[in-house]
Amino acid sequence: MLVSVRKGLARLLTADGALIGEGRAYVHLREPDTCSQSAQGTLSLDWWDDALSTCDARLELIDGPMLALRLESDRLSGCLVGRILRYQTDWPGMQGSPGMPDASGVT
Repeated sequence: MLVSVRKGLARLLTADGALIGEGRAYVHLREPDTCSQSAQGTLSLDWWDDALSTCDARLELIDGPMLALRLESDRLSGCLVGRILRYQTDWPGMQGSPGMPDASGVT
């Protein structure tokens, strides 16, 4: 099965909209991004505020929708300075989406 990966800059926000951190998001989609679907992904934070809770966090994709997250893991990376979050979400579908490059750079 072919899975496309939407990648781009993103912001992690608390339930009330406070900024937790920023980095790069990867959203794995099994169907075209115009379709509503369950999705999973990874968020690699370049910087973050440890004082803010990721409970009920939302992911704001700079070039896409705001996504409610169900976090699977939240870890500090040992090989590079970063924080890696794995999540599940409900992708709403993006009508008229021009397509985003996948991990290989193909739209």
